[in-house]
Amino acid sequence: MENEKIEELSFEEAYNRLEEVLKKMEDPQITLEESIKLFKEGVALYKRCKFLIDSASLSVKEVLGELEREMKIDEN
Repeated sequence: MENEKIEELSFEEAYNRLEEVLKKMEDPQITLEESIKLFKEGVALYKRCKFLIDSASLSVKEVLGELEREMKIDEN
């Protein structure tokens, strides 16, 4: 899968594809060339998943920060 396409995947799509890649890499019949290709794709998929998780975490922190500020305002 091309990097441009990976960057368009949702978390679930990237994670599922990463699982597929890992299963393919376990095949003892896989060639070195194919193994390297899959490894590179796996790294790109991992980075996509990490980016999406980090983005979601930041969004949650922002919402919690807003909620905390609103609660302090309501207390006064």
